[in-house]
Amino acid sequence: MTSRTTVIGLVASLITLVAVPIVWSGHEGQEGWGGGANRADQTGRAGAVERKPGGIPRPPVSAISPSPPVRARAAALPTAGTTRSAVPVELVVDGIDLRVPVVATGVATDGQMQLPADPARIGWYSYGPAPGSGRGSVVLGGHLDSRQYGVGPLVRLARTRPGDVIELGLLDGRTMRYRTEAVRNVDKQALALDDVFDRNGPRRLRLITCGGEYLPDRGGYQQNLVVTAVPAE
Repeated sequence: MTSRTTVIGLVASLITLVAVPIVWSGHEGQEGWGGGANRADQTGRAGAVERKPGGIPRPPVSAISPSPPVRARAAALPTAGTTRSAVPVELVVDGIDLRVPVVATGVATDGQMQLPADPARIGWYSYGPAPGSGRGSVVLGGHLDSRQYGVGPLVRLARTRPGDVIELGLLDGRTMRYRTEAVRNVDKQALALDDVFDRNGPRRLRLITCGGEYLPDRGGYQQNLVVTAVPAE
């Protein structure tokens, strides 16, 4: 990455060019993260939280502290070539009872990958490879919890195990199946963006959210949970 030109911003007039995220922060920039005793504990449970109508847990506002961003990284400008039929619309992991809608995202104004504000959704990085592409990593990322919505279902990703089947439902009705290869927590500062957002290597699926220990005095979650899966053929 050190040999590449740092991306300063996105140019709206370049319709065929889009930017790789220059940073992965894994935090909810505007809403913050659940904190203290009310944080998600990576096992599918939450601490004592307040519940709003519909059964969605909502941590008390006083318990929230935002996570700091990860340092910026250099990025290149690739060509986008995704067909509408290849757009993922649903993520399903039966082994952990996870089913969430997928929304297409891009790059936020601060250079980070955009993530849906609602942790009950997961974002697909639409400027990278699409499901079914002949090469590269399909990247999905989402928040673990938030001040507005509380703890989300992505907390269950920590229970994923190698061999678990992951399915992506596509807009055209097809289903792409993957088999989990690895589940690991990576220090946020050490997350290798070249590897995560790889466009030219073997076909993979990457699911990313926050993970590891929650340390309020150090800005929140200290790691990213990265689930790597390969096509189940």
